[in-house]
Amino acid sequence: MPVLKCTKKLIKALGKSADKLLVKNQDSEDTSVLGDWTAHLVIFARMRFVLFMNDKTLLTIFIHLVPKENLVERFQQALFKELLRLEIPADSTSEETFRLKFSLEENTDRSMRSYLNQIAFIYKYLLAAHIEEHGTFDPEAAQMIANETPHVKREHDFPEYYVRELFGARHKQNMTVH
Repeated sequence: MPVLKCTKKLIKALGKSADKLLVKNQDSEDTSVLGDWTAHLVIFARMRFVLFMNDKTLLTIFIHLVPKENLVERFQQALFKELLRLEIPADSTSEETFRLKFSLEENTDRSMRSYLNQIAFIYKYLLAAHIEEHGTFDPEAAQMIANETPHVKREHDFPEYYVRELFGARHKQNMTVH
């Protein structure tokens, strides 16, 4: 079973809902393609969001914290939508998202916590830039740009390309007309 590692900040924000949302660690085999995720609380313009980052690919999912009661289901729906956007076959997408149960743990990886803070800063910048340019607030547009952004010092620079590779899907390529 994949592990969802939450920062202390997020566990505190979830409050009593944390125990209800996620099952405690049960030693069953992880058969997911993407594996473990780390989640972090991000506050932007007095709104609270959860930034989910895949530990293997650095793919991110960014959703509102409230309502807390169905946070895991909303994460799964957002992941499903993002995998479809990346042109992952629908059957693989369904299998990866909706059958998963997560085990809850506290994140103790300091480098991941540092990386989450960097990505949270990027999200805040992208959200502010989108508001300035379009006059609207669009977390999905920020998520799409963040997942298309290369991450330096990684074996696989682009999260979206790495996810496609893991699922055996083709990379999107810019087509130019000659």
